[in-house]
Amino acid sequence: MSSDPPQPDLDQLRRQAKKLRDAARSGDPAALGRITAHVPAATAGTVTLAAAQLTIAREHGYPGWPRLVADVRARAAERGQLVDEFLTASVRDWTGRAARMLARDPWIAGYDFRTAVVLGDAALAGQLLARDPGLATAADPRSGWTALHLACASRWHRLDPARAAGLTEVARLLLAAGADPGARQGGAGGQWTPLLCAVAGEANAGITALLLEHGARTDDHVLYLAAFDASHESLRLLLPYAPDIATTTALSAPISTGDVTAARLLLDAGADPNRLLEAELLGESHEQEPPVPPLSAAVALEAGPELTGLLLEYGAAPDVPGPDGRTPYQQAARSGQDQVAELLARHGADTALSAADELLAACRRADRAAATALLAADPGLAGRLSAGDYEALPGAADHGDTEAVRLMLDLGFPLGIRLVQDDGATALHLAAGAGSAATVRLLLERGAGVEARDTTWDSTPLEWAIAGSGLRRGHDPHPDWPATVSALLDAGASTAGITLSADDPKPPSPEVAALLRARGIPEQEADSTAGD
Repeated sequence: MSSDPPQPDLDQLRRQAKKLRDAARSGDPAALGRITAHVPAATAGTVTLAAAQLTIAREHGYPGWPRLVADVRARAAERGQLVDEFLTASVRDWTGRAARMLARDPWIAGYDFRTAVVLGDAALAGQLLARDPGLATAADPRSGWTALHLACASRWHRLDPARAAGLTEVARLLLAAGADPGARQGGAGGQWTPLLCAVAGEANAGITALLLEHGARTDDHVLYLAAFDASHESLRLLLPYAPDIATTTALSAPISTGDVTAARLLLDAGADPNRLLEAELLGESHEQEPPVPPLSAAVALEAGPELTGLLLEYGAAPDVPGPDGRTPYQQAARSGQDQVAELLARHGADTALSAADELLAACRRADRAAATALLAADPGLAGRLSAGDYEALPGAADHGDTEAVRLMLDLGFPLGIRLVQDDGATALHLAAGAGSAATVRLLLERGAGVEARDTTWDSTPLEWAIAGSGLRRGHDPHPDWPATVSALLDAGASTAGITLSADDPKPPSPEVAALLRARGIPEQEADSTAGD
């Protein structure tokens, strides 16, 4: 653990020098002796401030006062930068970097008002507020956030649950001191309010309740972010305050995560199961795309039969097509979601399928006989398949459906087809990210490019496998990421640029990390910016 930052600071050093000069001039033998040890010609009547400053500098191990001043200023700047990084990690990082930084440099906790706020140190925050009440309403010149924004956005209620009550108490102190619960980042046009900060990421239900008590107003964006929290506490608190739940697009959140409980809470409160949802909120696109019916979105995102059934139970129209023109039943059939297709049929959905739908459904079932029969009955069918139809190949790879992938490759599906709605990834990227070792081996045997890069992150299949192991991404029900990583490395995947660090925003699983160490991947020290 590093020591406390150098003390005293520059102002204290200046005061010490003046005090030493005055003491020496008054005839204090100890003070004069300290000075003459470095300035032999000095006498009580001739001691100058420069002589006292030189003495202080040399007692701290410096040749002169200017060097001491320069070093103190440099160290102060380094500490300030480190604190800024700590505050950012306390709000935005989910790897626990803020906790590691604080363990390494515990002096951060008492650095200033901001660190007291973000850590929920109500005693220190209260003392500093008493000295300067303006701290409660002042906005940070760079971010536009007030201290209340910072308290609400802090992740320390999850990093260290013992701090949760303190964070709520800090927010209470700020509100009592005049903080505005409806303040917007940077002024009236800002997006972030304290309530939005409180529900984003890892929602803080205690602060959410406090803000609502003080008149904070919810809106559709607040509901949407709150609906991502697995505890559902903040969502339950917010729903009674929702101004017009019938028009909410917050259903996008539970549909994209498959969260049945959050979807039911919203539907019970009056959310419309037929209101079109923005594709961006569903994570379906990086660009502007047409809005999507909730039922179509649930099938496209494979939210599962329970959530799909819930939407149908609350009145979702079963045959409204998605942006691609396909009905939910057609989407379910061609993507291998047989349970969902049966559920839709029981709710009266039109079960008509095109020849392409039937072929893709047979491929996803790995039904070689049915697929070849369809192609024999309609010789022109293969030539009519679109690029979107061929995306069934990477889709099957994402599920670890090795035999379905084998069948599609045998039928001539292009090996390099990319899944446009999933970062421009190839089948090998998706199989690797999902930990589908058998599918990865098959694709490599068939010539898939082990160094291919996706079109969004410019990452290789190996990088997808490493990140996927920690994020547990993909839909393979029986993932084996260590075997997947081994298969890629054995196939010659490059490890250039890959390092292991606790600060990695997408760290591998412990098992994959151990494998990479055994394969010679270097370990990078966490929090390398921290000073000793």
